[in-house]
Amino acid sequence: MSSNSFRAPLKAALFAAVASVALMASPAFAASLTRGVNNALAEAQKATNAGDLAAAKAAVDKARAVSGKTDYDDYMINSVAVTVAVKSQDMPGAATAAEAAADSPAIPDDQKQATLRTALILANNQKHFDKSVVYAKALAATNPTDQTSQTAIIQAYYFHKDYADATAAIQKRLDADKAAGKPVDRGTLQMMLDIKVGQKDEAGAELVLEQLVAAFNDPADWTQMIDVAISSKGIRDVEVIWLGRLLFASGAKPSQQDVDLFGSTASRLTFFGDAQVAQQHGGKGYPDPSPRADADKKTIQAQIAAGAKQNGNYSAKLSEALYSYGMYPEAEAAAKLAMTKGGAADATEAPMVLGQSLLAQGKYDDALAAFGQVQGGGPATARITRLWVALANIKKNPPAAATTAAAAPAK
Repeated sequence: MSSNSFRAPLKAALFAAVASVALMASPAFAASLTRGVNNALAEAQKATNAGDLAAAKAAVDKARAVSGKTDYDDYMINSVAVTVAVKSQDMPGAATAAEAAADSPAIPDDQKQATLRTALILANNQKHFDKSVVYAKALAATNPTDQTSQTAIIQAYYFHKDYADATAAIQKRLDADKAAGKPVDRGTLQMMLDIKVGQKDEAGAELVLEQLVAAFNDPADWTQMIDVAISSKGIRDVEVIWLGRLLFASGAKPSQQDVDLFGSTASRLTFFGDAQVAQQHGGKGYPDPSPRADADKKTIQAQIAAGAKQNGNYSAKLSEALYSYGMYPEAEAAAKLAMTKGGAADATEAPMVLGQSLLAQGKYDDALAAFGQVQGGGPATARITRLWVALANIKKNPPAAATTAAAAPAK
């Protein structure tokens, strides 16, 4: 995972920095300046407004040359210098001036947040991370509510590898947005994902991916989430099947490796309908499932009838096969029978297939209730259940931020 989600907002934030320093350089502060500095900065501002940046820079240099300056004079000179440098696209010079302003003992109280924000953004831009993290902590102490400040603080922590502080800052923003009823910000979640990946925190990264999937229903997020889950150590064969089905039900764009794994696992478990779905999407590396599927379908009604006399384990396995053939009402009935009889070797199987079958029929509330009955099975099953729940919720109430509608289950 790259840090592009951190770098992208930097350029936009620089415009906010210009606005901040422009405010600091306004004539309202002139009364406290010594006369020579005041006159020179007035020239600089006039030249800046006229677009004569060379003259503006010369006027700033003139202000610096005034003798007997106060700390406040130096603060204002550096504030104006930031504006001139940014407008001149001299970012190293802007960062130097902004950092000097932020380090000043004479920052007016009502300008402290703007000064620190400007210095922080420009320090981040110039990769002065030892300084930017200092400004980040100072700015965070002022409790800024604007997104520009919050993003810059997170960036500083991230680039300085202060992942714990970055995570805390991101969570604070997510909690505040939730409390305010604001929609989830994709960039914020993406930054959290970058941090978890940077820390090699696979479990944490998967939880963030789940949030991205639930909030945005983006096929790329589904693909990444399922790819991570399906390649997890210790995953059971039946869990591979559930994830393979989710690949196609969610509209993800699966890799060849994932399709092949789904198909070969389905073939080995004799879920020939699933193996056919994988084959239809380019799956290879296992026997052609069509002859076995055709033969199986000829006896499928007899298998369903036999379920009344068989144990719950028989009906649970039958429900898997029926789902794989796209026989969703029949799969629903078999799963319910398995749950009624009990005794299945895997207690998670019947409620999982029940939820999948109900979802495929558009019975979203019932599907959610069924998934709620999936208990046990370990962390992988819990993760897979959460993903199916997310899909059911998306189908029921498509998120406004969704980029692409999820596809219907493949048959």
